[in-house]
Amino acid sequence: GHIPLNRSVLNNTILNMIHSYMDDGHDRPQNCTAVQKVAIVIPYRNRQKQLKVFLNNILPRIKRQQLEFVIYVIEQKSGMPFNRGMMSNVGFKEAMSDMEFDCIVFHDVDVLPEDDRNFYICSDNPIHMSVKVEQFGYRLPYEKIAGGIVTFSRQQFEEINGFSNQFFGWGGEDDDLYRRKKFLKYSYEVWKNDGLNNLEYRLLRKENKQLYRWIYVSI
Repeated sequence: GHIPLNRSVLNNTILNMIHSYMDDGHDRPQNCTAVQKVAIVIPYRNRQKQLKVFLNNILPRIKRQQLEFVIYVIEQKSGMPFNRGMMSNVGFKEAMSDMEFDCIVFHDVDVLPEDDRNFYICSDNPIHMSVKVEQFGYRLPYEKIAGGIVTFSRQQFEEINGFSNQFFGWGGEDDDLYRRKKFLKYSYEVWKNDGLNNLEYRLLRKENKQLYRWIYVSI
């Protein structure tokens, strides 16, 4: 049911103490087999307060779902305009080089689930989890958006060749992703040449912090 959000901005020491079960951004159930192995990918730049609030709210919710999971924070170096789609693709590639995940959840850092019936798992089709968010009065701003929180299996994400790498600044990549999800109606010539298969980036640093794995890249 509904769970109130905690919007307090806690320092890293306190966060690490509260969520001491986390190790290198990873957790798994102690007394049962995990339902799925899930990577949570957060495209990120200059949102430190939001990240702390996000982690403090999201970690206990996911832990209750009996998943094996890893949190990835994919940070784009400053200089170029932010490219959320490309950071999502980087997160997918880096996560899959760590572990054979069943499910990838692409998650905006400022979108927090208010209902613990939002399960962070994949099914036969991609799932748009954030169809009702506070920012838009708990309604979709328009029908063909696929942002906020989206889940894909590895096969589903590779079939649509990931996100577009062409959208700099905020916006555009969500609408493109919606079209890719409906890819039978989308020009194959466009998405087969733009996405995972033409992704170029430079890995500047990769660090396993207690609560998440930080990946710092330039494009």
